[in-house]
Amino acid sequence: MLRLLEILFAILLVLAFFLVVGLFLPKTAHIQRTIEVANPISQVYDSLNGFHRFNDWSPWFAADPAMQVSRSGDTYGPGAKIDFVASEGGRAGTGSLEIIESELNDSDALIRMTLRNDWDGDNKRSSFKLVQDGKTRAVKVQWDVRVDYGWNILGRYKGMYLDGALGEDMETSLGKFAGFMATVPAIEYSQLNVEVVERMGGTILYVGGGVPSQPRQWDEVALPLMERSWKQVEDFMKEKNIEPAGDKLRILNIIGDEAVDASMAYPVLDIDVVPTGNVRIGTAYAGQALKVIYKRSRAGIGAPRGPREALKAYAMTHGYEFAWDGAGQFDEWVDEYDDSGYPITRVYLPIKINP
Repeated sequence: MLRLLEILFAILLVLAFFLVVGLFLPKTAHIQRTIEVANPISQVYDSLNGFHRFNDWSPWFAADPAMQVSRSGDTYGPGAKIDFVASEGGRAGTGSLEIIESELNDSDALIRMTLRNDWDGDNKRSSFKLVQDGKTRAVKVQWDVRVDYGWNILGRYKGMYLDGALGEDMETSLGKFAGFMATVPAIEYSQLNVEVVERMGGTILYVGGGVPSQPRQWDEVALPLMERSWKQVEDFMKEKNIEPAGDKLRILNIIGDEAVDASMAYPVLDIDVVPTGNVRIGTAYAGQALKVIYKRSRAGIGAPRGPREALKAYAMTHGYEFAWDGAGQFDEWVDEYDDSGYPITRVYLPIKINP
């Protein structure tokens, strides 16, 4: 009997020690990881301000690529939500993330999210703090996850080990995110008015041909070649009494380092004619596209920091798919000029928006 009392006393002593130590443990577990990327802060913010690039930064998807995810609510910013169900053995469990606050300033940004899952603890939240270096322009991405345990003593003990398990996943995910950002053209597009538009397609008359892609050959070689192609279409339309249904188009078929294969076209209403010479009848792109109005020399449209590359960067950070080889991109050449004396061009990038 005495032996039994000694055992019970020892157990109570251990429990008391467990409780006393637990009372002094932190009520909140805080896990923080950082990484630096070279992209403009607007690109980093757009990539994280929603769940369209969830697979690139999620700590749970990195360790559990078979997990099921579904997005709902707004696409970007407060109200954007994702629900997830981990596969067997996955650490994420079942739950959701929802953005409750996001703000972008000139050199910093903040994105706050609520986290709900079947882990121990309450008031779970995740946040991204972005700070752009004033000299290097590199962006520091600080990722914080916090979980409150209150008087849950067992939860406080579990919180001691959360940094190791979750922190390792966060490091892996930030590495993947940095790898993705390295593929995005580092172009500051925040000053561009990028629109998502619906193109209706329709009939076009066009003449195809190759033109040099180097901007230094624009005035002497490329532009005269394109103008001659458009002139052939214009002459054909005049001969057949066909009126153009819009501004002239330049449609890219193949983009090479030295030359670009393009079609110089005019949209027309449905016609019943037989093309002659180099003129062909085709169909313009129908579907969704990114659009930006460009008011500079057209020689810079395809330049490394030109509008075409800016639209690619915008598409990537917003989760849109597009043809990587450049096929199908097109421009509308407007004959009007702004006060600077440059022509106005509408530059388009056909995209596919994932549900």
